[in-house]
Amino acid sequence: MPKRTLAVLAVAAFGALALPFGLPTIAHATGPAYNDLVFAPLPIEVAGTLVEGTSVTICVQPQENGVHLTSAASVYLSINSGQFTAPPAPGGSAAAGPTLTPLTVNPALFTTQATCSFSNSQGSGTAPWAVPVTYTAPSPTIPVNGRDVIVAADAVSDVTITPASGGVAAFGTCNGAGVCKTGAYVFSGVTQYVFSTGATIAANGSLTAGQQVTFHVTAEDVTNNAVPGSFIDLSLVPSTGGSVGSATAINILGTPPTPHTKTVTNLPTRFGSDANGQVSITYTAANPLPTTADVDSLIAQNHLTETFHATTTYTYSGTGPPPPTANPYTAITPFRVCDTRPTSQGITANQCDTGSTGEGSGPIGTTPRVVLIQGFGSPAVPAGATAVVLNVTAIAPTVPTFVTVYPDGSGYPGTSNVNLSAHQVVANLVEVGLGAGGKIDVFNAAGTINVAIDIEGFVASSSTGLYNALAAPVRICDTRAVGGAVSLNQCNPGGTAHPIVSTGPVLTFNVHTATDNVPATGVSAVVFNLTAIAPSAPTVLTAYPSDHTRPLASNLNLNPGTAVPNRVIVPVSTTGTLGQVSLWNGAGSVNVAVDIAGYFQTTTGKQFTPLAKPFRVCNTQNGNAADGGETFGCAKAMIHGGTALNIDVTGIDGIPQAGQAGAPTAIVANVTAVNATTGTFVTVYPGPNTSPVPNASDLNVSSFLPVANLVVVTVYSVDGTINLYNALGNINFIVDIYGYYS
Repeated sequence: MPKRTLAVLAVAAFGALALPFGLPTIAHATGPAYNDLVFAPLPIEVAGTLVEGTSVTICVQPQENGVHLTSAASVYLSINSGQFTAPPAPGGSAAAGPTLTPLTVNPALFTTQATCSFSNSQGSGTAPWAVPVTYTAPSPTIPVNGRDVIVAADAVSDVTITPASGGVAAFGTCNGAGVCKTGAYVFSGVTQYVFSTGATIAANGSLTAGQQVTFHVTAEDVTNNAVPGSFIDLSLVPSTGGSVGSATAINILGTPPTPHTKTVTNLPTRFGSDANGQVSITYTAANPLPTTADVDSLIAQNHLTETFHATTTYTYSGTGPPPPTANPYTAITPFRVCDTRPTSQGITANQCDTGSTGEGSGPIGTTPRVVLIQGFGSPAVPAGATAVVLNVTAIAPTVPTFVTVYPDGSGYPGTSNVNLSAHQVVANLVEVGLGAGGKIDVFNAAGTINVAIDIEGFVASSSTGLYNALAAPVRICDTRAVGGAVSLNQCNPGGTAHPIVSTGPVLTFNVHTATDNVPATGVSAVVFNLTAIAPSAPTVLTAYPSDHTRPLASNLNLNPGTAVPNRVIVPVSTTGTLGQVSLWNGAGSVNVAVDIAGYFQTTTGKQFTPLAKPFRVCNTQNGNAADGGETFGCAKAMIHGGTALNIDVTGIDGIPQAGQAGAPTAIVANVTAVNATTGTFVTVYPGPNTSPVPNASDLNVSSFLPVANLVVVTVYSVDGTINLYNALGNINFIVDIYGYYS
């Protein structure tokens, strides 16, 4: 399995890395000036690499919510020299500011400069509005253990000085009163890694499905002594790329050291060791077990160049059911498979209602609800189907919550599909793998909630639908009047507004237009984003092929005056006029916009591979280091209005890397927008980062509350990236991947 190479630290990614040992926890800011301090590079230098008297330059940059300041600010700097040496020994030195004022254990005031330059073996660059610091290694002799720690704070009161005692020099500690961070240089270098389990995680074929084994890896120096606080890059690589085991490890951040569980992926992922130089790892055997023999290799390596590494493995005997494989797609007329509300007009008896006798009935609490998908629909979801497309409507929770859908038996993945406040009704499309027996699990985070689940289609070897992704989304229908971003199209003839009126005819449009390159014939289904705009009354919208009767299902649930999107995968008409879709509005009137992303046909195209377990690939609230998201480009920062976040979605969690065999042409992901500072819209489209923003949208965000939508987005084939564009204000993005087309 290919592994993505670690990138050199750049100014734009300051928030992505944190020194794992000797760092104080970020404290609450004492004032409005800034709420974070960032060292670049971090660590000051790779452990054990500096010779006596060698100097490197770093920058200490104040930030507010992940963004650097635009004017001068005050920073207090000090140094703890020769800490943790045994026996006590002197350390190095540091000087800061344009006049290189020496640092002592007592914090001294410095002012940020408009431009600061940094350089060490990790890379070089500039940082705006930061304090320059020059660090010099100990001389004439570098101790065999210990470290130098530079402390940065927004006030003197943030640092508590412990006087010298017993041969140990005085040192300053962040006391938690304000903003205080540190960077360090460790004197001793790592030369080897040692797994506590030896060369094998467990005896070949000895683990049952989902069984866990916990062990640790230790970073050691040339004398076989542990190197506390060192970085260890871990990766879990299956020999064939199949669906095998998984692993998490404990990343140590802060002082006192704070453990944080983080996913080990199939690319090198940086972990900080504890005071014993160890990282604790939990390996989970595949569930289900693979049918063919396979080997998982857990690799520990040094984080800049692979000059040394260690490996421990687990071998499967190959006695379990087959892992998910790529298959074509069958789109069906929507079919309601689950509705937890009591049977009444419009709600027929089913496996989920209060009168059912299945694995769960009535509203869902905080215990996951198992829902059987296999055998329902027309055509019915067959045995052996690997994935299913569902429209999930979350209905009137008792408290604010979120809902997550995942394969039965895989365990809660830490992702989400629908976010909603108390008493809201919100729908979202989901394409997710099926567990054993064709089942899914529905998880509700808090309180109780009703759900309605409509099957839209399935992925199986017996299917014939092959997906063709458009180069970028194309708006093919907009019922609003011409003006601004609205152009003349098939849904506003004459240029005037033609909203869908519940007492009038349904809106019917053709997916083949002069601009979208969708063929006029041979298309069985389409993928589009449907945005409902300013309904006059509470209502629902349903999309269906124009040559069918309207199904008992829905795609959008709306309140008056809102703008709400949802992804739709729906068959098109195959009799009469080909390639048509109808939209039905339940009450009042509403405008709609339709942005097509791709289409299915039987002759050419790509097949879908579901992930064995959904994976959170990016959360810009925390960045790479703090959330398990390992995508290149996902730093801790808000995305400003008029800019796009560019992230690599390949080479991770079993998804082949761009440019290699089986690389995805499109991914299926749930995108959640959070913390919006103003009303905005979001567009998701293919990379690279220089790609123009298409005239389309995926999410409409009216407040800071979370808004989610499924995207089926084309992946740029050269670098494996997608873009997430924010129109106005500032916003954070969460990206959860469910599978890919290749």
